[in-house]
Amino acid sequence: MVSKAMSEIQATASELEGIAEVTRLVERENPLVRLTLGDHEVELPPSLVALITAGAGALGQGSALTLMREEAEVSPAEAAKLLGVSRQYVDRLVAKGVLPVRRMPHSQYRKIPARSVLAHLAVKQSKREGLASILDAAEQAGLHY
Repeated sequence: MVSKAMSEIQATASELEGIAEVTRLVERENPLVRLTLGDHEVELPPSLVALITAGAGALGQGSALTLMREEAEVSPAEAAKLLGVSRQYVDRLVAKGVLPVRRMPHSQYRKIPARSVLAHLAVKQSKREGLASILDAAEQAGLHY
């Protein structure tokens, strides 16, 4: 999916070895990374090195990455993809007021703040993890459900 708000990146199989090498080098060396472009050499700021390291780790494991500006707005279809649900479910979340929406002027198109979508995703994941820990504790205590 390519939009102004989001960019999806996935490594090809032929890139995995290079990604693994970058990850090894950055982890082994100090966070000082220099990049040479033609005749120019530049030192990358730590925040950019952290982004590259995190991205390389995820790409190296075969995951796709989605980059998004913090202030970005996404369509209901993009929100659905981020949440791993249907667009119709996103419509229900909007109707219930769980996700705020902004209507585009003179249009039926709607935009949802990406920050709200990601916050909803974090809550959803937190609930899932909480339920899993409760079930684990019950199992360890010998309680069967």
